[in-house]
Amino acid sequence: MTDAPAARDRIDDRTVTILAFGVVMAIFAVGISVQTVYVLGIQPSWQRGGTPVAETLNLAVRLSANFAAVGLGLVGIALLDPQERRLAGRLGTGAVIAVGAAALRGALQLGLGIYSPSQISEVTAEIVTASIAVGISLAIALALTDARRRLRTEERAYAEQTVRAAAALEALQGEELRVRREVADGLHGTVQQRFIVLGARLESAIDAAGSLEGGAAIADELRSIRDDLGSLRQQDLRTMSELLYPARLDQGTVPAVRALFQRIPASIATSLAVSDEVVALEGEGNRVLPAERRLLIVRIVEEALSNALKHGRATALELELSVDASGSFVLAFDDDGIGLPAEPSELGLSGLGRLQRQLDHIGGRLELQPSPLGGARTRAVVPR
Repeated sequence: MTDAPAARDRIDDRTVTILAFGVVMAIFAVGISVQTVYVLGIQPSWQRGGTPVAETLNLAVRLSANFAAVGLGLVGIALLDPQERRLAGRLGTGAVIAVGAAALRGALQLGLGIYSPSQISEVTAEIVTASIAVGISLAIALALTDARRRLRTEERAYAEQTVRAAAALEALQGEELRVRREVADGLHGTVQQRFIVLGARLESAIDAAGSLEGGAAIADELRSIRDDLGSLRQQDLRTMSELLYPARLDQGTVPAVRALFQRIPASIATSLAVSDEVVALEGEGNRVLPAERRLLIVRIVEEALSNALKHGRATALELELSVDASGSFVLAFDDDGIGLPAEPSELGLSGLGRLQRQLDHIGGRLELQPSPLGGARTRAVVPR
């Protein structure tokens, strides 16, 4: 069974061929008729004198014969489909169309009295020249159809390559997310348990050292090591785990962003505005976005937050999460810092630049703009 795209392609090719052939032949039909009547002054056998009425009638008769030939050529293209054939087939069908259209034109010229039966040599010459004109017109139409076909093939190849690249990127991001989750779980579970066991062993060593003569100093040193290990487990290890896989990301984008904002120092004024639609789609327990897209949104917020605090010296931050008309998630992060970088190229070398390239692959975008707060606005659009 013929698939729908191939059928549409054939219809498109036939339409282009017919239109191109019709336009070229119409120009030929009008041009040769006007030239014959008004430039060369050739009169049919029935015309007497060169009055405007007689010339107009002469032009109308010649146009009728010419456009009848054009019409037959169009019917021939529609029936024989030369654009679907190889070179030999095109030559054969083209010859049939050209000779048929030219023969009809010659017959009408005889029938309408443009030529008399005694002028058979002139009619033969007309048929030959008309056949050449039809053949050239058809060749031009087929060349345009072939060019359009090549362009269509290139566009589809590019679209398929884009889809494959996007699928490969999605798979790579999915694998990266899986590794991040495994490492984060390992840090939170196995490594943290090792720290707990070390703490317990140190506690035993402290007790043993305290019972020894002169072991108080050793016990104090061991307590210091135990406290450092506890701090490392509670703070550094947890922070590293959340950097790899943000807290509450599995619960939705909104909970993950809220958890991120909770880590901002109290001295920084913050505002988080989340639309009802975002809450319905990515609120607590609601997850319409793939985990890779949720992680991307959180990473953009993290990078914008880092830039605002480290480089922008911001004291106030505002984040708005919404959904646009196309269903894409939109985030706008504003700060009251020192504003945009002096060199726009700085974006390409920053973390935001890397995130921008990820968005480009999935049809999103990321922009740096002046903020109403006086600093910089990081605006991102993330498709579902």
